[in-house]
Amino acid sequence: MIEDRDYMREPEKRPVRADWPSFSVLHLVLVLNVVIFLVGPSLLDLGHSGVGRTASNREVCETAGFSLKALAEGRFWTLITHMFVHSGPLHLIGNLVIIFLAGNRLIQLLGSRVFLLAYFVGGLVGATFQVTVDAFVRGANDLSVAGASAGACALGFALAAVLPQDNATSRLYFLFPVNIRFWPLAVSIMLMEAVLGVSALFSETLNGYWGGNAYFAHIGGALFGWYVVRMMGYGGQPMTYSRLWHQNRQQQGRAGLPRAPRPAVARMRRLREAAPEMDHEAIRSKVRGPKKSDLPLVDEVDAVLEKIHRQGMDSITESERRLLEAASRDLKTRPAKRSGKMG
Repeated sequence: MIEDRDYMREPEKRPVRADWPSFSVLHLVLVLNVVIFLVGPSLLDLGHSGVGRTASNREVCETAGFSLKALAEGRFWTLITHMFVHSGPLHLIGNLVIIFLAGNRLIQLLGSRVFLLAYFVGGLVGATFQVTVDAFVRGANDLSVAGASAGACALGFALAAVLPQDNATSRLYFLFPVNIRFWPLAVSIMLMEAVLGVSALFSETLNGYWGGNAYFAHIGGALFGWYVVRMMGYGGQPMTYSRLWHQNRQQQGRAGLPRAPRPAVARMRRLREAAPEMDHEAIRSKVRGPKKSDLPLVDEVDAVLEKIHRQGMDSITESERRLLEAASRDLKTRPAKRSGKMG
């Protein structure tokens, strides 16, 4: 019967199960920020044994914040605690949004270790940069830095360096959609931070308007985030097969491999002696060597390299991986073949 055939049967209905994402270091950082913000004032009250007194989040920031004075007093735990205390709900929510959006994507691309390195070391580098600027310019050693902003900027700038061409879509005043690429957006924000920070640093009037933010901590964290992914090979010009081929040739030249002096001139002379009737342009085309268009599968390899530059090594398929391996073998054999022909 036709009803007994497989393609005529209705698919079996299975219960839908919600797959909750596994708990990761990103969730741990988010939870710690929220919990410390909520229980920080109570812990400070217990430490001071205050009766009938409620501490504020600003007092928590002054106690757990990072400063040269805190280090001089032996409060070395502030090197870590300053990344988890916030002065108010808006300060907390803004940092949590950046950490979640940038950190989640960065973990998918580069892993949890890069996330932890960018967040913690970037936060510490940013705080150190801020207190150093305050100490040298203002002569203030008691100004403290608190908040996860430097670590969040490190994550955001690292993601912008890894995916510079990806679009960040937002709505201006919730009405007009605005599309801007990650890298120009990140650079624009850091330039604005630099302008605000320098103006507040040298003007007491402007410092009273917007001098409460740690602008140089944001800049220091962002620079460290860029440095981390740059050392991993991201943040530069996209690699193409042609660039790889020329770099391979340059490396072999630096390694001291034998190369004929002025090989093109010598080869043209030999061709003229062997075939004096050959046209001059024909001889030149033989001597010139392979062009970029003569290289095998240039467009396909460039597309795969561009995909790796945008999305990471884990994003390529098995066929694309085999294509890169074939191109790598071609790079290793091509210079040997050319030098052999040149004699």
